[in-house]
Amino acid sequence: MISVKKAGFTIIEVMLFLGISGILFVGIIVGTGSAINVQRYRDSVSSLQSVLQQQYSETSNVINDNADNLCSLDSSTSPRGQSDCVVLGRFITSTDGKKLSVKNVIGKRNIYNATSDDIQAFLQYNIAVSQVEAGSYDLEWGSFATGISATGHKDFSMLILRSPLSGVVRTFLNDDPEPTDEGHLINLLTTGSPPVALGKSVQLCIDPSGSFTGPKIAIMIGANSTNESGIQVLGEADQAKLGVDSVCR
Repeated sequence: MISVKKAGFTIIEVMLFLGISGILFVGIIVGTGSAINVQRYRDSVSSLQSVLQQQYSETSNVINDNADNLCSLDSSTSPRGQSDCVVLGRFITSTDGKKLSVKNVIGKRNIYNATSDDIQAFLQYNIAVSQVEAGSYDLEWGSFATGISATGHKDFSMLILRSPLSGVVRTFLNDDPEPTDEGHLINLLTTGSPPVALGKSVQLCIDPSGSFTGPKIAIMIGANSTNESGIQVLGEADQAKLGVDSVCR
């Protein structure tokens, strides 16, 4: 009788196969997880940019989601659209780098003192922040805004106003430690001549919160931006072009 030997795998060969397969599987999982984290990070930056840009659209179009009369400057009970109260813009603040608070800026129409200066017009309207919050936004996927030195979260305030005289949109920026102070709104308009806040830009370095260790992306809010194009996303190369002091760390 002729014996027939059946071909098969030895234990060593099986172990080698399983070992190599395991390494490849772990590599795929790690690579996929890293790619997902990077995409989430980029999405968080893009989403924040969109939210900030949206405020210009809502300022220009005078969008007011509240059905009531927002004017708290007097005791007027006139229906919406029939009082001297007008919505002039948006006030965006962040005190923890993770959440934006968005409120309407209101004013009372003043026809007694003629002026051709936008800043004076805003002051004559006695602008104030409405107590009714227009909205809020939490940065996505655990990311948060820091300063360039990355020593902590970034406090900043952003005042967007549409001139009642010319219709031009103006942006006032600051990064004071307490941007929600009640007197801060007027300080943005009156500190300096022209106002310092009108010629200031703010760079927000977006920290991925440990999801990966790649270069940080920044969002630049340009000085005296008049529309959404003033909100720019800066990659590492774009930051370097602005100088070593503008590279997020």
